[in-house]
Parts: sequence; C-alpha cells; structure tokens
Amino acid sequence: MARPLKKGLGYFPLDTDLYSDRKIQRLLRKYGCKGICIYLAILCEIYREKGYYISYDSDFCFDISVILGLDEATVSEAVLYCIDLQLFDRELLEYRQVLSSLAIQRRFREISKRLGIKIDPDLEIPDNWANEGVIVAETPVIATETPVSVTKTPENGNQNVNVNQSTQYGKSNETRFSDDNGEAARREELLRMAEEATRSC
Repeated sequence: MARPLKKGLGYFPLDTDLYSDRKIQRLLRKYGCKGICIYLAILCEIYREKGYYISYDSDFCFDISVILGLDEATVSEAVLYCIDLQLFDRELLEYRQVLSSLAIQRRFREISKRLGIKIDPDLEIPDNWANEGVIVAETPVIATETPVSVTKTPENGNQNVNVNQSTQYGKSNETRFSDDNGEAARREELLRMAEEATRSC
C-alpha cells in the first residue's frame, strides 16, 4: 500500500538575516519576543499543513495561543499587525480566509519543484505583484575566455625568457545572467536539502 501524498513540508528555510528585515523589526518593537514567536509558529503551521497557506478560521488564533501559551486576543492582534506589515497577503485573507505570502509561496515552489506540486491558482500570488507593474527582464551577458597563448622569446641572446600572455574576451555560445546574486547556489542547496528531507518519507 502506497503512502498518502504529504501536502506539507518537513522543514522550511529561515533567512539568517531575519532580524535585519524592517518588517520583523517593527513586529519586535510592538510585540517583543511574543510577536516573533507568533509569526514563526504561523510559518511552521503553514509549511507543515499545506506547504504554502493555512486557513484562517475561528479556531486558528486559539490553536496558536495554545501552542505558545499566550492569550488568544494577543495572537489575533499580532496576526492583523503582520498583515499590516505585509508579512501575510491581505487580499488572500479578506477574500479566501487564508494566510500566505509571496515569500512563502516562492520558498514552497523552490522546495517542491522536484516533487511537481503546484500551487492552487485561486491562492497563487503572481510574482509580478512584487514589482508593482514594472516589467523587469533579465539581460544576458555573453562572455567567453579564449585560451591563453604563451610565446617564449629569448631576450638579446640571453637565457632569460619573456613570457607574453594574453586573454581575449569576445562572443560565445555561453549565456550567463547578470542578476543571479548567488541565487543559483542557494537554489541548489535548497534542492539538496529537500531531497534529503524527502528521502525519509
């Protein structure tokens, strides 16, 4: 008998510069450590349950308050403040009663790419919303390096030898994108981690 398909994730990446994010700093300023705990508990529930969203129903704040040992009203206020800070998408909450965000969906896509799991189109936040209507295209940089040519010529009959090295840059069939900023290596690491995590499933 086959195992049922797991919808959620067994782990999720957390940025090491979390506390440098202005939104997180504002959450910390207003709610202290409780605010961060609430936010992280919600992220854990989102990734664990469905992978990229969670239903925000009448029991949601109660469930989080039980997990953290906090007052339900505090959790509810902190969730609404997270929405004001755009840590969660306001439209999805208002129209679908769901908590999610573009960043959550990006992470989910990256981790679940190998598994072929797709985000429900009704809940998907288009990535171009982040650009607010500005179309940004990647500009390829074409570069090649020709082999180094080395010429040895004796100087004035001496045994000393000059070595002339030259490297030429020109057109190539190799295309690299200039706005990678190390994302390819990060994607590879996430995929490797996802494979390791799903091996035990």
